[in-house]
Amino acid sequence: MGMILLSLLFLGMPCSLYSKSFLESTHGDKKKLPKGCWSCHRGHGVYNTPMLSEEKAFFCFNCHGNDLTFEQTQRAGRLARDSRKINLSREFEKPYRHPIEKTRIYRWNKSQYEADASAPRYAECTDCHHHHFATAQNRLEGIKGITQNGTIVDTVQSEYELCFKCHAYSTNLPADQVNKAELFSVANPSYHPVVSQGKNNTVPSLILPYTESSIIKCTDCHNNDDAVGPKGPHASNYQHILKKNFTTSDSMESAFQYDLCYSCHMRSSVLGNISFRYHNLHIVTVGASCRTCHNPHGSRLYPHLIDFDNVNIAPSSSGRLIYKDLGERAGECFLNCHGKDHNPATYPLNTPANTTEGTSSSSLKRIRK
Repeated sequence: MGMILLSLLFLGMPCSLYSKSFLESTHGDKKKLPKGCWSCHRGHGVYNTPMLSEEKAFFCFNCHGNDLTFEQTQRAGRLARDSRKINLSREFEKPYRHPIEKTRIYRWNKSQYEADASAPRYAECTDCHHHHFATAQNRLEGIKGITQNGTIVDTVQSEYELCFKCHAYSTNLPADQVNKAELFSVANPSYHPVVSQGKNNTVPSLILPYTESSIIKCTDCHNNDDAVGPKGPHASNYQHILKKNFTTSDSMESAFQYDLCYSCHMRSSVLGNISFRYHNLHIVTVGASCRTCHNPHGSRLYPHLIDFDNVNIAPSSSGRLIYKDLGERAGECFLNCHGKDHNPATYPLNTPANTTEGTSSSSLKRIRK
């Protein structure tokens, strides 16, 4: 009886919403899952699951886990013998991961993002992968998403629409997080080109094939730190599920400290002051992190991803905390950082006097002390 109900359920699915039907998906292919629906669903199943044999947080590891569970599933006839092993359970043992163990009570019609600020944060495999429609070519097939302006779409077209489900308009965002859709807004003075092409037409540090017209994905930064492991932002040994190290606190500069940044931005160019005359002074001599001055997502106030929301930065002696763009490779800062008063510090030295609001070269000398 249970299998009859399941069959009717699948036949009644609104497949017209998706480019692939269930039978065209990986899980609908009996060459991969010989027992069909019964490979995953049975009877009434375990409480708080959609008729699964065990809790959702661990069920997917029957096929996508370690050698033992993989072979047990094959021996039970639920998984084809020629299936490729991908051990995802190992990834979720890393210190930084999507918390799939924090699943909530199953609801077939659950909302796509939390409207209740008091609701606990959670994640589960099916938030990113639709088990009935995902394919090897498109693992996001059939997954709803959130656009840059907060509109729900029936199926993700751009990867960021998936990430925005949890990291944008959710009212229960953690206190230390902000709406990422707002940071990537094309109305901002600057942003990494995730939603749209960036606004800076001169970025000499870019490493080919990246150019000023490139579009990047969230997974270009947030991904598995193991280059030969399963792809995707499941987990990482680096904070924020980054694929490479990015030290956000001030420290001695090295290729490893800002390995993530140097994936796209040539280290020799940055330290050679090609785009900003005092990059080397700030990063190497002072030991300031890239994050001290730049927000890697975007800035709602300034160009060049400049964002002074940092514990090391305070208003200048005149009480001002701003950055002024004075044209290509030129600007001035009003702030106090690492005990040095920029009131203002103007870059470069030969900026015309009538645009500096009284700035003298002494402000730059103070930085070198």
